[in-house]
Amino acid sequence: MTERPRLDARRQYERPHVLIVSDDMSLSTFLDEGLPLGGFWTSVIASGIQALEVFRLRQFDIVVIDAALQSFGAMEFIRRLRGVSDRTNSSEPRTLAPVIIISEDPIEISDTDREQLGISLALHAPLEIEDVARDLHEVFLNWREANPDQPMSDAQAQ
Repeated sequence: MTERPRLDARRQYERPHVLIVSDDMSLSTFLDEGLPLGGFWTSVIASGIQALEVFRLRQFDIVVIDAALQSFGAMEFIRRLRGVSDRTNSSEPRTLAPVIIISEDPIEISDTDREQLGISLALHAPLEIEDVARDLHEVFLNWREANPDQPMSDAQAQ
């Protein structure tokens, strides 16, 4: 039996858990209220530092980051998340989950940063929740196909 049918059967029951890292209340609320309607679990953390600490305790299936994160820059947050920051002693990644950046205006991300930091997608305003949910599902499905044996973040809790 091939892996594909099992993945397809499993997908219909999967509900990815999305961590939203944003100190912008309107963006956080928009995603936190809208994404569950699109088939996701959500958690919101307003501080990059707190989000990094949470990864010591648990994992998420997708990480959505506000490009205008105030606690420290979004790119530095992602570097620390991936264990490639020169400002930290740890070289261990906190997560390998796909990362999506949301910004008010289009941002340029170099191919090197995109590959090294595992940035799957950059979205910019204006956002429609249906489009965001569709894009997150596509990113997650692509990631699952590349990592078929990776357990869902909430699988341990079940």
